[in-house]
Amino acid sequence: MRSVTFLPIFILLLTLSSVAQNKINGVDTVTYKMDTVQSYLAWSCDKHYGMVPLKSGQVRVVNQAVVAGNFVVNMDSLKDLDIDYMLMRKTLHNTLKSAFFFDVANFPTAEFILDYAEPLGNNYFEVSGDLRVKDIVNCIHFKSKITFDEKTFSAVSDTFDVDRTQYGITIYSPNEAANDQSVVVSDEIHFVVHLTGKRE
Repeated sequence: MRSVTFLPIFILLLTLSSVAQNKINGVDTVTYKMDTVQSYLAWSCDKHYGMVPLKSGQVRVVNQAVVAGNFVVNMDSLKDLDIDYMLMRKTLHNTLKSAFFFDVANFPTAEFILDYAEPLGNNYFEVSGDLRVKDIVNCIHFKSKITFDEKTFSAVSDTFDVDRTQYGITIYSPNEAANDQSVVVSDEIHFVVHLTGKRE
């Protein structure tokens, strides 16, 4: 008779244990998948500017904190947007995709892996992570406005600079004596990240 009396309590304990385990196993974890049509990386260097579309990306949020992210951009789809004459635009595209610059034949994608996003207030975050270009990895930092709710995620970064020579792209660099100084391209490329995603 005593075992029958304690049976409901035993079942209740099992239920509470299951709920607690589910919470630990990720009930509070939300993953947002990025929209590859609306998400992109805007770039500018000297007088030129353009964009690189996102190939894939996701962000993981745990207890309202951005804890992880992975983003891949399609370097083979890099575009210039300031040149109206199509032949000149194609020439620039081919130059940027060539082995002298991003070598997209061998490295068709670049990747950013988020390390942390530290809240700064007013939906701004200090973002840090590893940027891989041509299989060379360097840590970068930038500020970004990030908003998310139960269904959607969006982020727009402040403009930040990446030194292309840190990724082995030294052609036409002002600091390379071997380069023809009649053609000089800035070492710094300016970027702005635009992300839009939905909860998986």
